[in-house]
Amino acid sequence: MTIVRNLIKIFVPIIIVAGFFFIMSNFKHTQTLSSAEEKRIKEYASLMQQAKAKEEDKTQILSLSSVAALGKGSAGEEVKAVQKSLGLNPDGYFGLETEQAVKEFQVKQGYTADGVVGPQTWDALVNTSKYTVGSTSNSL
Repeated sequence: MTIVRNLIKIFVPIIIVAGFFFIMSNFKHTQTLSSAEEKRIKEYASLMQQAKAKEEDKTQILSLSSVAALGKGSAGEEVKAVQKSLGLNPDGYFGLETEQAVKEFQVKQGYTADGVVGPQTWDALVNTSKYTVGSTSNSL
């Protein structure tokens, strides 16, 4: 009987200490994210931010769609919204570059390329994801 008690006195503390370290090592593992998990979280946050920005652009275009028509020589916030949706630098002036981008957009939509942003083009800008002139890079 004393041998059993001595064995218990020896092994019980060892088992308790080993169990403690086992639990702590598993706890530590659950508290840290792998670099791949962190990267996926950052990518997800970035995609959500891009989606929010696109939705804000769409809302801005919808609110400006009551403008009769925009063409060469027009200026203002409406022109900036058009330029932004076409992937141009939004300077607010409807010049040659904006006119050309509008024409390219209209051709891609199957419209007559007149370079004027009227109701039909406004509608297409609202319902089309961001368009990049020349389609150089529009990937996520």
